[in-house]
Amino acid sequence: MQQTGSHRVLKSASIFVFAAFCLSPISYADEKKAERSGEDIYKQYCSSCHVAGGNTAKPKKPLAGSSVLKSIATFQKYLESPPGHMPYYKSVVEDKSVIKKLYEYCRKLPKTAGA
Repeated sequence: MQQTGSHRVLKSASIFVFAAFCLSPISYADEKKAERSGEDIYKQYCSSCHVAGGNTAKPKKPLAGSSVLKSIATFQKYLESPPGHMPYYKSVVEDKSVIKKLYEYCRKLPKTAGA
């Protein structure tokens, strides 16, 4: 069957739309990553064990007010080599903007009772 001009245009347009659709999640993901706040990052990676800045694994060693937060360099070094019970999050450690946002949020956590 021979294609008419309108069929070729429709086929080309379909390919363009398909390509745009396939590539859009990449840029959308990058935009979403840039929009994430320190609180969002904390909720995703930290809050299950560090509820409200505490520490469910070691309650007497809360995150809020911890010496790990004395500088961003100390914080990053700690996250790069976390203790055995704490997971390593490559996507957090390798992204300086994520580390910075997370660090700034953690510094604002109120000290918990017993800290």
